[in-house]
Amino acid sequence: MAAKHKTKEWRKLGEFVLLFVLLPIPVFYLLAQFWEPSLHLAYYILVTLFVIQAALSYLQSTASMLRDPWERQARPPRPPVPRASFLVSAYLPNELQVIEETLQHLLTRIERPAAGLEVILAYNTPHFLELELRLRELALQHPSLILANAHGSRSKSQNQNYALAQATGAIIVLLDADHRVSADCLSRAWRWLEAGYDVVQGRCSIRNVDDSLVTRLVGVEFQTIYGISHTAKFRLFHTALFGGSNGYWRAAALRATGFRNDRLTEDIDATLRATLAGHRFVHDRTIVSTEEAPVTWRGLWFQRKRWAQGWFQCSLAYQGAVLRSRCLHGREKFIWTMLLLWRVGYDLVSHLLLPVLVAYWLQRGRVELPVTPYILFALIFTLVSGPYETLAAALRADHRFPGRRYLLYAALSFPYTTYKNILQVIAIRDELAGHHEWIMTERQKKA
Repeated sequence: MAAKHKTKEWRKLGEFVLLFVLLPIPVFYLLAQFWEPSLHLAYYILVTLFVIQAALSYLQSTASMLRDPWERQARPPRPPVPRASFLVSAYLPNELQVIEETLQHLLTRIERPAAGLEVILAYNTPHFLELELRLRELALQHPSLILANAHGSRSKSQNQNYALAQATGAIIVLLDADHRVSADCLSRAWRWLEAGYDVVQGRCSIRNVDDSLVTRLVGVEFQTIYGISHTAKFRLFHTALFGGSNGYWRAAALRATGFRNDRLTEDIDATLRATLAGHRFVHDRTIVSTEEAPVTWRGLWFQRKRWAQGWFQCSLAYQGAVLRSRCLHGREKFIWTMLLLWRVGYDLVSHLLLPVLVAYWLQRGRVELPVTPYILFALIFTLVSGPYETLAAALRADHRFPGRRYLLYAALSFPYTTYKNILQVIAIRDELAGHHEWIMTERQKKA
């Protein structure tokens, strides 16, 4: 089965090279024969797209490095913190290596509200596992643990909806099977919920950073995602998003939203539906949860392709509603348009720079591009944006990596970004072709 998936993905990669690298070359070349300035125009348009994308990166990185006056908006919570329900979703054959440690962590290390705490494991499995016997013993030792076997479930969304019907907490915390949250997570989240917000998204950090080159890159990448991008979205645009785990919801808001089974990123879909319904989101990077990143490039490919395809589904479904919404302010509409519409257009068009350069060479026998002050500025501005973002991530990291790890990420930021952009285009291709296969992220087997 793995070989079959690998063959399919190589075929899709070949299609990408054909459609976005090889075929555009004669198109640009022939266009230049009829209208010579067309190559210059295409070149300047593509360079400008890179400048806009880099400018957004600079903006978010700079905002994340400023002091945190926004955190003062969250007052110390008035006790007591209400009853809380942790909903842990798992496909057990894939989560055998991590689920017991996750449940033990929640049951023994989390600060418990006086009103009580419950941990609901919402799982599905194609056959009985010996692990289930151990989980039943654990439930006998800890009455707050509820085992919710979602018979017939075929998705994370179905597991979550099944568990949601059983949850009794006023706060509902959604976690993936490998997440270990900070002990004071509930009190930190409650200060925002008590202040009027409906959803609090915490910070996710990679725990297995030393396992491979992939985990080293993703470890720093997550520092940029949660320490920079999510922080800046709230500071600059007064919005945030639920990232699938380490999310703290008012029970009423979550029940009103629920999860759709036909989305590959049920978290982003729920975020948009809740946002359009008027629910308020906040990101708090002091609520830290650790997780495990894919160890192999194959695992990362399928994980990120699923994320990209899910985002594209949401772009098609909600971009119009975002622009028409009366619940969103202008700045919120701007950032969601950048996340939904812009990212699709940028991913599709940015790859055309190479064909334009080759068309120049074919037309003139050499690459002869206009070197103007704007082009020089664009080149430096774009190339420095990656290292600048890495510096911001290092300054705002929840824990300190060795400096060489940030240098490695900065050095590889361009090829790594190109890798992700390519798979995002292939994800768009899969969605348009009607391919919605969910390939589980493989867990590394522990010794």
